[in-house]
Amino acid sequence: MKDTSGKQASLLIRFFVPYALILFSALLVGWFAYNKTSDLVESETMKSSTAVLGQIREALDRRLAEIETIARQMSSEPKVQSFQFVKDPFGGKNPYSLWDLEKSLFDYRMFNHFIVDYYVAFKNNGMFISPRKVYTMKQFYDLQLHYDGLTQEEWRSRLFDTYHYKTYMPGTPVVYEGKHYSVVSFMQSFGLKGSGGVITVLINNEQIQEMLRNIDSEQGGFAYIADQNGNLISHIGLDEDSINLKALPTKGGFSQLTWNGQEMLVTETTSAYNGWTYVSAQPKAVVLEKAYYIKELTLTVFLLALILGLMIAAYFAYRSSRPFLKLLQMLPVSRTEDNPHVLRNTVDYIRSSVSDLIERHDALKGRLDEQLPQMRSVFFDRLLKGGYTSMQDVEAALEHSRIDLRSSQYAVVILRLRGYHAPYNEEILTEMDIVKLGIRDRIEESLHHCVIVHDLGENLLALMLHDTEINSDDFMIKMRSLLREIYEDLTGETGAGLYLAAGGVQTRLTELYRSFSEAKFVLQHASWHESDPILYHEDIELTVPSYFYPSDVELRLIQLVKSGNKAETEQHLQQIQEKNAGDRQLPLVVERLFAHELCGTLIKCCEQAAGADIAEEAETVLKASDPVLPPAEAIEMLCASLLSLCLKNEERKKSHNDDLTNRLIAYIDVHYPESELCLTVLAREARTSEAYVSYFFKEQTGLNFSDYLENIRMREAKRLLLESGKPVSEIAASVGYLSLNTFSRAFKRANGISATEYRRNHEAG
Repeated sequence: MKDTSGKQASLLIRFFVPYALILFSALLVGWFAYNKTSDLVESETMKSSTAVLGQIREALDRRLAEIETIARQMSSEPKVQSFQFVKDPFGGKNPYSLWDLEKSLFDYRMFNHFIVDYYVAFKNNGMFISPRKVYTMKQFYDLQLHYDGLTQEEWRSRLFDTYHYKTYMPGTPVVYEGKHYSVVSFMQSFGLKGSGGVITVLINNEQIQEMLRNIDSEQGGFAYIADQNGNLISHIGLDEDSINLKALPTKGGFSQLTWNGQEMLVTETTSAYNGWTYVSAQPKAVVLEKAYYIKELTLTVFLLALILGLMIAAYFAYRSSRPFLKLLQMLPVSRTEDNPHVLRNTVDYIRSSVSDLIERHDALKGRLDEQLPQMRSVFFDRLLKGGYTSMQDVEAALEHSRIDLRSSQYAVVILRLRGYHAPYNEEILTEMDIVKLGIRDRIEESLHHCVIVHDLGENLLALMLHDTEINSDDFMIKMRSLLREIYEDLTGETGAGLYLAAGGVQTRLTELYRSFSEAKFVLQHASWHESDPILYHEDIELTVPSYFYPSDVELRLIQLVKSGNKAETEQHLQQIQEKNAGDRQLPLVVERLFAHELCGTLIKCCEQAAGADIAEEAETVLKASDPVLPPAEAIEMLCASLLSLCLKNEERKKSHNDDLTNRLIAYIDVHYPESELCLTVLAREARTSEAYVSYFFKEQTGLNFSDYLENIRMREAKRLLLESGKPVSEIAASVGYLSLNTFSRAFKRANGISATEYRRNHEAG
C-alpha cells in the first residue's frame, strides 16, 4: 500500500512540473507596454478579481450552507440519535438496526460533487457508517480513510475529545477508498458527550482550489481562504508552513503590499455568513502582461496542459490498480451488510455476491415471463404488417417470444363478430372482450397445435393457421374443412354470429402479411350473407375495376427498398404487377392512378434515404408524372427506379458493414490487453446493442467475438513466451487475463499443452 502511495505521489509531482514551467515563462513578457497600460490593467484586474472573488465567496457560502444543513438533518435523524446508545452493534437485533441505518443514509454524492463522502462516527460503539459502508473505527481508518501524517489515535482524539460545532479542518491530503484526495473536513457533534458521535463531511478541496484558480493567479501570486481565526482552509500558490497569514498587512477591499520582494495587488473580501476571509494576490509585474494576446495564449496552454495532465494521471492510476480490486469493485457491496459474521474473507464475499446476482437474475426472468404475452402481441402485429424483411429477424423474434411456428404452409383468417357496430361504448367493448376470450379459449383448447389466435381489436380476431403439408392445395383443403369445423363449434358453443374471411396460402412467414392483406380485402369488399359466412380470397371476384396496392403492401415495398434486399424487392414488385395484370385489363384511368401511387412510394423511399444521391429517382418521378407518358411505361420506369434505389441502399449498407468491421477489428487489436474488453465494451464503441455486435461480428469474420479475441491473445502470449523472459503470470496479465488459472486453461485449450511446456519445448528445440 505504501509503495502504491509513493508511486502516485511521484506521478502528482511530475504532473505539476510542466505547469510550473509554463507559468514561469509568463515573466518573459516585454516591459515596453507596461508604463502605458499598467493603470488600466490594474483597475480592470482589481474589478475582475473582486467580482470573481465575490462569486467564489457566494458559491462557497451556498455549498457550506448545504453541507451544514445536511449535517444538521443527519444529527436530528431518529435512527442516528437512537443508535448512539447501542454498545454492542452486533448483538441481538442490533445488526438489523445497523443495516437499516446504513440503508437510510442518502448518498449525497450523486447530486453534489462537492462532497467526496460523509460518515457518521459513534463514540459509544466505535461504528463508522456511511452510504454503502459499515466499518469499525480501525477498519474504516485502515481500509477507507487515512489522513497523511495522522495516526489512528490522533484522528480519534480529534473526532471525539472535543465537541464540534460547525468545525472545519483545513485542506489535508487523504487516501479515501484507495484514491488520493485533498479534503476539507466539516465536523458536527451530536448527542450526549459520553455516548454521542460526530458527523464528518469530506469536502473536495480540489474543487475549492479549482474555484480559486478562476481568480487567475499568475506566477508568483497566491489566493487563499482563511477562517475567522486566521487558519488556512484552502489555498493555491502559498506555502502555509513558511508564512504567517496574520502577518500579511491586508486591509480589506483593494490594497498593495510587498511580499517576498515583489509588489502585489491584493483583493480581500469577508463572508457575512461565516466570517471567512477570501484573499487573492497577484504580482503587479505579471498583471501588466495581460494587456496583449500573451495572456490568452498562456491561459489556453495552461488549461490544455491541466486537462492533459488530469487524463494522464487518471490513466496511470487506472493501470496501477490491481486486477483483484477491479473484480471486487464490479461486485455489489450490500452482501457484507446482511451478515458480517459469515463474510469473514474475500472468497465468502465473492460467493455471497454471486449468489445475490443469481437471485436477481431469477427475479428478472420472472418479470420477463410476465411480459411474454405483450411481446407475443407485438410480434404478431409486426408479422401481419410485413415488418420483418428476413427469416433471421423472424427466427430471433420467435425465440424471444417463445413461439413455435415451424411449418411449411401458412394462412391468415380474420374472424369478425356480427352484431357489433361502431361507435363502441365501454359496455359493448367489455361484452366483445368476453366473447373473444371465450372464442380464444375454445380454439386454443382443441386446435392449439395448428391455430394461433391474435386479437386485432374491436370485433376482430386473426386466426393464423399453419401445417407441415408440402402441397398448398392439400393445405387449402384441410383449411376449408377446419374453418367449417371451427365455425360450427363456435356458433354452437358461444352463440355468437361470425364471419370468416380467409386469405391465400403462403410458404414463408415473411410473406404472411400477404395472406393477411387478402383476408382484409375479402372482409372489406366481399358481399356477406348468413348462408355463406366463410369466404376465401381465391373464390371472390372483383366486381368493379380497381388496382391491387393496399397500404401494407406499399409499406412492405418501402421496407424492402430501404433494407437493400434486391431479390425480395424484385419478387415483391413482380407480384404486385401480376396482381394488377393477369386475366384482366385495368382501365387507362385506373392504371394511371396506380402509376401515381407508385410515384408516391418512390418519393417516400427517397425521403428515408437521407444523405443519398437521389437525383435520378427525382427525375424519374417527374417523368412518370407527365400525363403524356403511357401509364404502363411509367409503371415500368418506376419499378426500375425502385430497384435501382434498392441497389444503392445495398451498396451503402455493404460499405457501412466493411467500415464497421474494420473499426471493430482495429479496436480489438489495440485494446486486447485490457481484461475488461467484452461485447459490452465493443457494443459501446459501435454504438449499438450487444446482440447485434455478436451477430454482426460472426457474420463478417466467421468467428465468434470470444474466439477471435482468444486467438489474438494466444498469438501474443506465444510470442512473449519465446522472445521474452517474463514470468508466465506477468505474460497472462499483459495479454488481458485477470488470473493465471484462467490464462493457463485458455492456453492449453488453444494449443494442447501448457504455457510452461510450450516455452520449454521451443527452448530445447
